Amino acid sequence: MITVNDSLPTSTLLELKVGEEITDGNRQSGAIKSIEISETDEFLMFLFQLENKHIIVKKLKQIC
Repeated sequence: MITVNDSLPTSTLLELKVGEEITDGNRQSGAIKSIEISETDEFLMFLFQLENKHIIVKKLKQIC
């Protein structure tokens, strides 16, 4: 089971697949049913839909 949060590298978040078990380290955990990624100028938002709940992770974009 992988713990997902805002400090997890973006590359690791992008590698997660449907069916993998994740947790937010607190109350939310389960198998990923779907993944939605939204992008703005400032951040990437990952929405991991679990069975009856979801986990949201926001990552600030790195500007080089």
